[in-house]
Amino acid sequence: MEKIEGESPHRPLSVNGKDIRIIKLLPNNSRNAPVKCELEHITLEPGADYEAVSYCWGDASVTAPILLNGRPYPVTLNLLAGLRYLRSPDSVRRLWVDSLCINQRETVERSREILKMRDIYRLAKSVLIWLGDYHPFTRLKVKEIFEHVTTLAKCCVEAEDMALIRSTGYDELWRKHSELQNFIQSRGWFQRIWVLQEVSVRPKPYMKHVATAPKLICGDLSLPFPYLRAVDEYWVRSTDAKRVSLPPICPSLDRIRTIWYGHQNLLSEKGGTTLAQRLAWILGLVAGRFHATDQRDIVYAMLGLLEADPLPKELLPDYSKYPNQVLNDCAFFILAESRILNILQYNSMLTKTLPTWVPDWCHDSWCPIKPAEQPHPKTHVRVIGNGWALEVEMIAFTKVSCVGPQLPDRHPGSSLINKWTNFIHDAEDALTRNQQPVWGYRSFGDALWHLLLAFDLSRQELHDPGWHLGAAERVPGLFLGESSSSRESENIRETKQLELEENLASLQATVPRKILFRCRDDSIGIMCQPRVTPREGDMVVTIKGAYADFVLRKHSDGYQIIGTCERSKRGESAIGEIGLHRWAGTTHLHTFYEELWTVKDGQRVILY
Repeated sequence: MEKIEGESPHRPLSVNGKDIRIIKLLPNNSRNAPVKCELEHITLEPGADYEAVSYCWGDASVTAPILLNGRPYPVTLNLLAGLRYLRSPDSVRRLWVDSLCINQRETVERSREILKMRDIYRLAKSVLIWLGDYHPFTRLKVKEIFEHVTTLAKCCVEAEDMALIRSTGYDELWRKHSELQNFIQSRGWFQRIWVLQEVSVRPKPYMKHVATAPKLICGDLSLPFPYLRAVDEYWVRSTDAKRVSLPPICPSLDRIRTIWYGHQNLLSEKGGTTLAQRLAWILGLVAGRFHATDQRDIVYAMLGLLEADPLPKELLPDYSKYPNQVLNDCAFFILAESRILNILQYNSMLTKTLPTWVPDWCHDSWCPIKPAEQPHPKTHVRVIGNGWALEVEMIAFTKVSCVGPQLPDRHPGSSLINKWTNFIHDAEDALTRNQQPVWGYRSFGDALWHLLLAFDLSRQELHDPGWHLGAAERVPGLFLGESSSSRESENIRETKQLELEENLASLQATVPRKILFRCRDDSIGIMCQPRVTPREGDMVVTIKGAYADFVLRKHSDGYQIIGTCERSKRGESAIGEIGLHRWAGTTHLHTFYEELWTVKDGQRVILY
């Protein structure tokens, strides 16, 4: 944000009081007229007269001025557009907007006001979700998309939905749904981490709560948020075999739903979980799906959903701390209070300023943390060295023998099949030279196909994973170095080509930038985190209490965590026996690890 010159227009808030600032957005019937606002102090209490705005700041380095209490004050271009559209032509509108109502120059105030934000959004008359202007769509197209959502939301019983499908036609229904997907995925709001608190403290998103529910606003058009949730609930998530299921609208929408319902259930529980359990669960849900400009907000944006008063000292917002200290304090608190070692799966070698065991929550994990997760009895964890080292117990599987390629991102216009053909050839050249066949598989291509299917299936929140199970029985000739038989009819070849392209398109969403490697036990593996490269001699282990395979590298008198991985073989058990059924849950793999931890002795090591 551009530096604010001169005296601040913000009068101080009381340190321990319930007062907040709001802005009075002054009316104007011209959208291009200068935006004028006045600050006002009010008491934060039920019935307070204001609306809370939920929005993305946008590029904080590009700003334009508004008049705040008669003085020029910089705001981002997205907020400026929002204020122009939200402005009434003939009456004052009373709004709470974080960048205007919190003095951004005062670190102490910013830290203190975070703890009020839950109540600010909960007590507001309404929550206005500003999605931006129409670009890159037109107003007419956005209007059509909102009307499509409204129509679907009001047809959530079988008799009505079949009538709608007959009148609309399957092709037209899919076309409109694709436009909805493109629109939602073009809006940064759905990946912004603060939105989780801003909407989750409102009533549950049922259709009957339309009047008090958040409103999606694009330009001068609006859509009740429960309508979008109803479409996702009935038209996407429904498992009724008698009716059509549309593709997921947006990857993060399902997480918003889970956190929304989880928070509402938490309000009705009586001490069912600890603060550390709730924090680990919710951070696992946001990891890799939601983003914050300030890394400290990965933790701070979740505090209002924990229902803890007061918060422990380690978690109190403090913007004078460096981001790595905030993340380190968070990890220390979770491990000390709950011993939930599953958080180790959310580490990243890409954040160089952190110990490798401290999660930076920048990537997702296939094994989510449960809301009331309890540590396994064999879990051993001890934080040492002033919180910068961790003692755990590991069981070694094997070592990395050679490293293969990564599938690059696809460039527009490039052939999907040609790209994958080159990738498979590179992988086979790198990982099969002077090596025994991959254990338990008839060919390298067969092993790679099954590994990638299991990897893709475990990382996509699919409601119908059937194609993975079917594809496992039909290894494409592309992976086996075979071409289509000349005896096949042209129709059969075209059908196989289309099926292969659909399969590869799904893999394309999860596999790029993940490194392949080979192990000394004749297994092949793939790193779960992007752009993380193992080395020859790195150890592949399980850590007691953490449900994953980890790649560790020798460091000083201990190890560093390079990342988690999946392999075609796990110890003495073939992953093929369980891998492609993970869609039914993680029960099998949990059982595998827990039995292993029970029957095998581990080695205590230090992680740095």
